[in-house]
Parts: sequence; C-alpha cells; structure tokens
Amino acid sequence: MTPGPWEPAPAEPPTVLAHALALSALHGTDPWPRGGFPLPDEPPARPPVRFPSVALDGVATHHVRPRGDGDPGALADAIAAAAGGNGPAGLHDRLAAQRAVGIVDDLLDEVGRRDLPRESLRRLSRELCETGSRREAVKLAIALLGTVADERDRDLFLLLGALEEFTLFAAVALRRSQPDPDRAVFALAQRVRGWGRIHAVERLRGCTDPDVRAWLLRDGFRNDVMDEYLAHLAATTGGLYEALLEPSVDDALLDGAGDILAALAMGGPAEDLRHYTDALPALHRYLDHVDTATPTLDRLSPLLRIRRILRRPYEGLPWSDDDRLRVVGRLDALLGRPAWADVARERLADPRGPYGFDHALSCARGLGLPIRAAAVEHLEREPLAAYVWQTVLDDAEAQADEAGFAELVALAERLLPLSEVATGPADDLGRAADWALQTVVQQLRDHPGAGLPLLRAALAGPAAGCRSQAVAALEAWPRADVPPAAVGWLRDAERAEPRADLKERMAATLTRWH
Repeated sequence: MTPGPWEPAPAEPPTVLAHALALSALHGTDPWPRGGFPLPDEPPARPPVRFPSVALDGVATHHVRPRGDGDPGALADAIAAAAGGNGPAGLHDRLAAQRAVGIVDDLLDEVGRRDLPRESLRRLSRELCETGSRREAVKLAIALLGTVADERDRDLFLLLGALEEFTLFAAVALRRSQPDPDRAVFALAQRVRGWGRIHAVERLRGCTDPDVRAWLLRDGFRNDVMDEYLAHLAATTGGLYEALLEPSVDDALLDGAGDILAALAMGGPAEDLRHYTDALPALHRYLDHVDTATPTLDRLSPLLRIRRILRRPYEGLPWSDDDRLRVVGRLDALLGRPAWADVARERLADPRGPYGFDHALSCARGLGLPIRAAAVEHLEREPLAAYVWQTVLDDAEAQADEAGFAELVALAERLLPLSEVATGPADDLGRAADWALQTVVQQLRDHPGAGLPLLRAALAGPAAGCRSQAVAALEAWPRADVPPAAVGWLRDAERAEPRADLKERMAATLTRWH
C-alpha cells in the first residue's frame, strides 16, 4: 500500500556502515564506547536479561562447536545468482536470517566451489557490507569480501571491525586478503577492547613483528572479558621471558608481566601456567625486577594473586613442589616489606586509579591489613558498593568474628534502601540497590535469625537473584530459628513469584517447615 501524501514513508533502517562512520567521526581510532553498541538492528530489551550476540559468538568460537541450521548450498546458489547479475535484492534478508558464526565456514566452501568471477563477487559482497542494516548479513558479507578482497578493502574492514560485533569476521578477512596481515590485524586489535580484542589478538599468534610483540606484553593481552584468554599467547608470542632477561625493563612491561603471570596462574578458558614452558624462570626474573622497582598498587595486586594461588598445590604444574614453595617464599619476603603495606593504606585513604576503592580494599585484605574501619567509612558514603559489602563480610567470616558480622548486618539494615527495593517481584537482574542487598543476604545462610529486615526486602524485590539468595538462607536455617513472620513473608513471596523454578523452591521450603 502506497502512503498517502499526508503519510510519511517508512524510514529505512540505518546501515551498519553509517553507524560505524558516525562513531569514527566522534571517537577516531580509539576503542569506541561499549564496543559500538547498540547497533542499528538492536532488538528491544525484552526479556530484560539478554545475552549479547557478540558474547554468544565469543562463547561459540571458544567453548562449543558453532553450528548453523541454514542450507549453505542454497545460500551459495543465491549468492552466485546475485553476483551473476541478479543483484543483492532479497539476498541481504536471507543472509540476515542466518547465525553467521555457525554457517560461515560451510558457506565459504560452497561459494568457492562455484568458482564465481572474482570481481563480481567482490562488488556484490562490498555492496552488502556498505548497505547492510542487520548484523548477521553484514558478518557474512565481510566474510565473503574477505575471500576476494585486496588493499582497496582494508579501510572498510578496519572500520566495520571496530564494532566489536564484527571484529572476528573483519580480522579473518584482513588476515586472508592483505599483503601485511600482521600489521593489518594489529591495527584492528588496537581499536577494540572486548571480545573483539580477543578475536583479533588470537590472529596474531606467532607474529614476529617487534612492535606487535612489544604491544602484546604491555597492553595487547588486556581485554574487557578475561585477560586469561590472551595471557598465554602474549607470553609466548610476545617473548615474555626473553624480554624480562634484559637488565632493566620499562614500567609498562613490568606491569604487563605481572598481570600476564597472574592471569596464567589463575587459569581458565585458555592455556595457563601449566602450559607455559618458561613460567618458572619468568616468575623468578619478574620478581628480580619487582624487587628493585617502586611499589605501586598495580604491582601489588598481581603479586598477591600469584601468591594466593601458588600457596596451594597446583595440579598439573610441571615443577617440583620445592620450586613452587621457593616462589612463594620469595613473594612472602617481598610482600613483607613495609613499603607495600604503606601503599595499600595510602590508597585506602585516597583511592585513586581505575579500580578505585575496591582495588585498594582487595590489596589491603590480601596483605592481612585491618580493613573494616575503612570499609565502613566508605559504605557510609557509598552504601550500594556490593564488592565492599562482600569483602568486609568475608573478612569477618574468615576471622570468625560473630560480633563484627552482626554489626555489619545491622549497618546494612540501616544503610540499604530496603523500601525502594521491596517493590514487588519481577524477572530481571535488578539494579545497584538489589545487587548490594543480594550480596549481604547471601552471607546470611550460616547466621540463623540474622538480617530479617534484609530478607523481607529481598523476598519482595524485583531481582530474581536476590529472591533466590533469600530463599537459600531460609532453606539453610534450622526451622526453630525461623520466626513466624518470616514464614508469612515466604508464603506471600511464593504466591507472587513469577519464576516457576523459584516458586517451586519456595513451596518446597514451606512444605518442609510444616
């Protein structure tokens, strides 16, 4: 139906390229805020909790075998027809209906079998990149262009790849098409910080370019997901041990080395300390350098993390237990110097730096310094600081300080905005007040009868996690310690609960009590 003269024509959705150009004009080649999100085709935020598609792609490529449910042969036929003269009409929407990460390899194989004219496929795929408005279509267009691209397409890949959603596809395309693939991917890797950084840096494995190797050790492994994904690659490709063998190192290398070694010690989704051949000599050489360096909080943090992990037997570590304990002994001696405690106390009082008070609090606790007075003072100013609640309550638990724990629970009852939280159940993550309350409530399991006002508010709040922690506390308490009022709160919560699994738990607890 054609709109009348008084009716505006429906607006065309913005293209992904236009979105990238706007962000580039605002932010240049620095990593863009939020990785370029939201994209033009961002769906409404319903349900409230939705796993971002860029994270789904990251998990799929690292932890499961991605599978597509489309027909790559039929799609390749459509691409061949479009490249042969039919044009891209309708092809964009067909590509947009796919899960690109699951079908891209099979699709490229099918397109390759059709031996399409190179320049025709390049024009088609480039047009789809430039006019596409839906993410899955643009991902597949980038992948197609990457099979026939040349130097003319480098800037387009860098521009679209600066959007974290497309970095994986752009990095592969740059790797396949450019005469200087390492430098091209290096340029892209510096423009992203989340999953895009992980995808791009993984395509630099084995790179011998000295600029790239130096960057990997100082910043390239850092990302907004988990440094553990890239720590081993940085240590090996970047030549961490060789760099530390120099008589002196710059601050950025020393700090990068500490965070790489700490991430390797943590282990996780990628290769770790057990797989790094030079781990033991690199640790000793790192400690040699830290021994003469100026103490800072950013240096203190990885030292504490490494010590905490290596104090326990480390399964699969290819060193003797004496080797492990020798490293721990050096760490104990180093961290026992008053200068490190002075740094932690100073930053507790004046928490500068990117992580602020949380970072200082963690380091102070790691050194065994008293933290409660500083934490309480901070909570009086910032009562929704969930990490501070967690840390100070854990500290009281570790010291078996029941009186101190009770004082902190009373503080939470006074400071947290309980009436603002208890607005009725929903099925979402809640907000800062809900998270702070959840942090305190989850500590109540081993303290029967404590924090009843907190439990009441948690049971009536919108955050499903908060209600779940309240139920967990009540489940753990002996029946004799559950006051009649709490039975009534749980009964009211069960009637109103929107989540079937949580409603079932509430009902089971009520049944057990009776």
